Amino acid sequence: MKSRKSLSIVFTVLGVAALLLTFGTTKNVQAKDKKIPPTPDVVGAWFGIARPCPADPVKDSPDHAAFCTAICGLCPNAGVLPPELPIMATLINDGTMIEDDAGEISLFHTTAHGHWSLSANDGLLDRAGTQRFKATSMWLGQTPPALAVLGNAVRTRFVTYSDPLDPDSMIGYIQPYFFPIAAGGLVVVNPADPLDPFDGNHIPTIDPLVSPLPSGCDLTKGCLGTYHFIIRRIKED
Repeated sequence: MKSRKSLSIVFTVLGVAALLLTFGTTKNVQAKDKKIPPTPDVVGAWFGIARPCPADPVKDSPDHAAFCTAICGLCPNAGVLPPELPIMATLINDGTMIEDDAGEISLFHTTAHGHWSLSANDGLLDRAGTQRFKATSMWLGQTPPALAVLGNAVRTRFVTYSDPLDPDSMIGYIQPYFFPIAAGGLVVVNPADPLDPFDGNHIPTIDPLVSPLPSGCDLTKGCLGTYHFIIRRIKED
């Protein structure tokens, strides 16, 4: 009897220990896997007007002119940028980005979809007193003169700076990269590779998802130019 009681006590202790170990392990795994949510200062919907760099220090401001110079120097562009680009961007707490611009009205392209995150130690321009965020988004569009058919994809670098003293306005810039992915309205794709049956013939020959985008605005690799902007939060009424 005494032996059975001792065994019962031993098994009980082992059971409790195993239970505590399981809870402890689960807690540690959850803590390890838990992602810190993005700062709420930039989450939300934003509206602003973007204009090509370089900026005019008189018509715009010396601050914007200096900002453009710091980003892209003489700021060459492909000569196809409109004089302004009203934009609306929505930054969602899970890191998703949705962006529209007025270019969809005159030269149709789809809404841009992408991803945003905190930007640090990645070689992008710092701005004193602010926290930098970056995003990349992509839309599908037409390539004149062939209208009403798919012609291209544009993938854009979006960089913005959040000031804790002015959380409802942000300065930033975008650098759109042009990818002529289609001909006659159909995407030109790589031939099926028997060694890679998963991809089949579904990968564009000129792949807009090449990552990362080239550093800065490299006109030889499809960059159309650099736009600078101020965006303001669309608040609850």
